[in-house]
Formats: sequence, structure tokens, C-alpha cells
Amino acid sequence: MAPIVKITNLDKYFGRLHVIKNISLEIQPRQVVCLIGRSGSGKSTLLRCINFLEEPSHGTIEVDGIKVEGGEKGREHRQQVHDLRLKTGMVFQEFNLFPHMSVLQNVIEGPVTVKGMDRNQAIALAEENLDSVGMLFKKDEYPNRLSGGQKQRIAIARALTMQPKVMLFDEPTSALDPELIGEVLNVMKKVAKDGMTMLVVTHEMGFAREVADRVIVMADGELIEDAKPEELFRNPKDPRTKALIDRYRTGEG
Repeated sequence: MAPIVKITNLDKYFGRLHVIKNISLEIQPRQVVCLIGRSGSGKSTLLRCINFLEEPSHGTIEVDGIKVEGGEKGREHRQQVHDLRLKTGMVFQEFNLFPHMSVLQNVIEGPVTVKGMDRNQAIALAEENLDSVGMLFKKDEYPNRLSGGQKQRIAIARALTMQPKVMLFDEPTSALDPELIGEVLNVMKKVAKDGMTMLVVTHEMGFAREVADRVIVMADGELIEDAKPEELFRNPKDPRTKALIDRYRTGEG
């Protein structure tokens, strides 16, 4: 089976700082891949390079047959990036909901304005996805009247309504109060169970262990370990992975 995400020889520099170092990675359709590592290891930057929120310095990104070369410019490159972004849904740490729009308006904005979807079709799809994350009853509310967990569930529904092939989650629970983390993780488990390909940057080791098909460890801009969760947590090969897991087990991570 052809990979749905293929990253080849990816580098990212911020000035002289080399933050992603010659990374190559393939993800198969329907796989759930969790990306873990210490803060500053490059996890979020790698995720943002996949949909060109950060322009890679060089290397190629391919998502569902759309292949884009990093570091290029011009109209053709911009069109390729646009086409690739239509294949990916992104869920951020900070929700990024429009405060002046109702929940329903937030969720239909992308399909209507970016994809040109008929408004009634977008509303039907949005309501279906809001229902799937348990938030349909809040469709007429505004974000300032919602908890962090509710906002993040709506952000997931918004991303799903764009009908992506791959969902990218950038530490989706890190801005939440501890008592709200579970409700978001449960929604993510449901999305995974429904067969969505997912790449998740997370500090939630329990989620990685339970839901992921693969856990990838990053350190200093490189992929240092890639294994099934039971293997990785039981017998980490790299001492940096072992230190990371030990720190989480003792509650320091």
C-alpha cells in the first residue's frame, strides 16, 4: 500500500538554527502516529512543515498524491501548497476559533470559503461532525461562552468538516485544564476508530500507548526512535527515549 504521507530529506532552518535535520518519514493510510519528545525537539515544527504553515528549507512533502518541494516560490508552488492543505486538517493548541462567529459559522467557514461548498451542504456536514464530537447542542453559541474542552472539540469538528485525508494535532490538550483533557482525548480516540489517518504531537503518554499504531520520538530535530507503543514503552532503544519515558512515569514530564 502506498503511504498517504511521505516526507523526504526534510530540513528546516530558522536563520542559522537547524531545527529539522534531514527527516524522512512515511505514514500509511489509517495509521495513528504519535510524535513525542522534549520541548524544543522540533515536533511542532515538523507538523507545521507538513501543511506548509512553516515553509521547509528543502526536502519534499507528499500527502495523498500531492507532492510539494520545500523552499520553492512562485504561483505554481502556492497552488501546490493550497492543494496539499486541502488534504490536511489541523488542530492547534489554542483552538483558533473566530470569536465573532457562532460555533456553526466557525465550522462552515472553511468548506464554504476555501472549498466553495454549497452552504446548505456545509451546514449538514458541520452538524453531523458537531454531533459526532458531542457539540451539536452548542451550535448557536459563541466561543467566549465555551470551556476549553468544548472549544477544542469544536476545532476538531471544524477540521473534519473540511473532509481531510490526514489530521494533524499539535499538542491538542496542552492548553486545557486537567479535568477537560479526557473529553478531548475521547473524541480523538473516536476519530482514530473511524479510520482517520492521524499524526499527533502529544505529551499524553497514556493516549500514545492506547491509541497509536506507532510512536516516534524526536530529539534535537531528528527522529531517534520509531516503534509500536508496546515495544517502545517496554524496551526503548535510545537512552534519550528511556529518559523521556522515565520522566513521565515519575510525573516530571
